[in-house]
Amino acid sequence: MMHIGPYDDEAGSFDQMKKYIEDNQLEITTLAHREIYITDPRKTEKSKLKTVLRYRVHQKTI
Repeated sequence: MMHIGPYDDEAGSFDQMKKYIEDNQLEITTLAHREIYITDPRKTEKSKLKTVLRYRVHQKTI
């Protein structure tokens, strides 16, 4: 997911991701998420920061 905004607001994006994962019968397969920082926080307004948030997932087995 591309999160746009301050790092402190990432929790809302993670909540959306978890709902999507649950709604689509997926499971998170790792203990930690990954963050990829697209913009430089020293040069970018907090409201315009871009961060890719990732979970590794797989289809739930029945």
